[in-house]
Amino acid sequence: MEDMREQISRDPPEGFLEWAARELAGELDTFGFLYEQEWAEDWGLEQLLDEWAKPRKRRMVRVECSCCGYRDLYHYGRDYKAGYGFVLPESYTEVEGGTIYGDGENILCPQCGTPVLIRKRADVRKKGYFVTSEARAMSASLVGKDRLLAITCWVIQRQAGIGGGSRLAAIPAEAYVFSPTECAQLMGWVNGYSGAGGYFIQYTRAWRQPKGWRERWGQEEHIFGLTPELVAASCLPHCKLDVYMAERPGVRHYPVAWLRLYQEHSNAETVLIHGLPRVLDDLLRKRNREDLWEKNVKGLPELPELDWSQTRPAQILGLTKDELRLGREQDWGMLYWDLYRRSKAAGEVLTGQDIVNAFYLGDDHVGELVGQGPVSRSIRYLLEQCGQLEGAYVPEPEDEDPPPDAVIPDVQTLIDYWTMAGQLGWDLTDSQLRFPHNLMAAHDEVAAEVAKLAEAGRAQLFRLRRKQLARWSFAWGDMVIRPAASQKELTDEGNSLHHCVSRYGKDHAEGRTAIFFVRRRSKPKESYYTLELDERKLVVRQNRGLRNCPRTPEVLAFEELWLGWVRSGAHRDQRGKPVVQAVRQEARTA
Repeated sequence: MEDMREQISRDPPEGFLEWAARELAGELDTFGFLYEQEWAEDWGLEQLLDEWAKPRKRRMVRVECSCCGYRDLYHYGRDYKAGYGFVLPESYTEVEGGTIYGDGENILCPQCGTPVLIRKRADVRKKGYFVTSEARAMSASLVGKDRLLAITCWVIQRQAGIGGGSRLAAIPAEAYVFSPTECAQLMGWVNGYSGAGGYFIQYTRAWRQPKGWRERWGQEEHIFGLTPELVAASCLPHCKLDVYMAERPGVRHYPVAWLRLYQEHSNAETVLIHGLPRVLDDLLRKRNREDLWEKNVKGLPELPELDWSQTRPAQILGLTKDELRLGREQDWGMLYWDLYRRSKAAGEVLTGQDIVNAFYLGDDHVGELVGQGPVSRSIRYLLEQCGQLEGAYVPEPEDEDPPPDAVIPDVQTLIDYWTMAGQLGWDLTDSQLRFPHNLMAAHDEVAAEVAKLAEAGRAQLFRLRRKQLARWSFAWGDMVIRPAASQKELTDEGNSLHHCVSRYGKDHAEGRTAIFFVRRRSKPKESYYTLELDERKLVVRQNRGLRNCPRTPEVLAFEELWLGWVRSGAHRDQRGKPVVQAVRQEARTA
């Protein structure tokens, strides 16, 4: 594409900052709070009572709010991070002093109650201002005789001045210029490096136009100047960018990716208008995921799930007219569209009520039922297990959490049950075996049977692992740690603490991980915490207690002590007791 650097303005369009102040008020509502040290005369009680006394100088701190202009003297305080700071009047006492606030902290202005960012005046003096809050937005415009559609990406900063007050400034960060078939990217920043602060974004004074580029801006919900009239007058009159950017509950918008998709497949517009817009939204959101979008070629999204060789929306989506009508009535997103298509391909055509049931079930993994069993019957069965029959669905109150012991059957539970039952050779063509009366009880029963088989097959490996890991058994104070000795121990541990450590049996026995039990010495047979260790790196991968709860401070301290002992060589004295003092001495030396 031709050089566009001179055609795209670097000045914000008229009315842009006023619009940004309204649209992005919640992101730009932090102002500045400057402070600096000042010596002030102190007329304390002692001086007032002594007629011959002279006023003494006292170190104070002058503060100023950039929002309301409030200025005052606050008490001085030393701060180990900022060097010095100030104490708010309401928290100050002669004896205890008060809470000290310093550079970089956020508080509410004592006068106007506005959120403010604290900065030392001396640190701001060189630049004359500092940034208190930042937001992003776009603006749309037409450029050149060909009416190219330009999308300029702005970083909007609230800047607090050293002389008081604040202002909004718009920095041109990126721009994308669209012809009917091509797109050029303009860059207004480069990566900078500072020895003290590391890498940072440095904004440039002129545009750069790289030949090879990738789209970096991603999601955006605010575009200034975008109107149907502007789109219609552009070189892409049917791209429907204004329709795509319309608010839809729960939807994220990626305007550059949408326009690039339209340039590549102009029939994307008919899917947006007459098809299933939420499917497009979900597909674009999926493609803009960082791991998938990091190496995008000039912002071109690949959506192979859609048949772009077709022209009609139903055919593009792989549906019939009636199926598309149903999808539009129920406002399908990618989850239900994909569930319907995959079920149909597997030989089972779902009804509208089946999709409603899937919605009531509320499980994002419902698509995994395809190919595992009858989808419609499985969804109904899970609803019954949850106590929610279709046609009598009662949503849970939003302000009430389920009891901590409540276990709700879900798709993964049912699939796990089928998988384990198949390993045992059960006949799942029997409806009563495939859909047991109590799924959770049947799941636990079959898991126990599978664990017994696994334990029998891995008993010798467990014995070897126990001998290998015994060197790291450790006791200190009221706590001990030892390796798991059998699959049964892992199963009992998982049942007792209500977590999934029993599934780690194979990896533990075959040396891919190491599972240890943390116990209290006074209760050695009672499950307490379960620890997973990476043997090669000597790093704790996880250490969880009841229902996967995190470590207590006591358990964390014991874990660190044990890990330090292991890393230092797991030394023991002549009586076989761990030599921990050596570890502590090494830590002090380091």
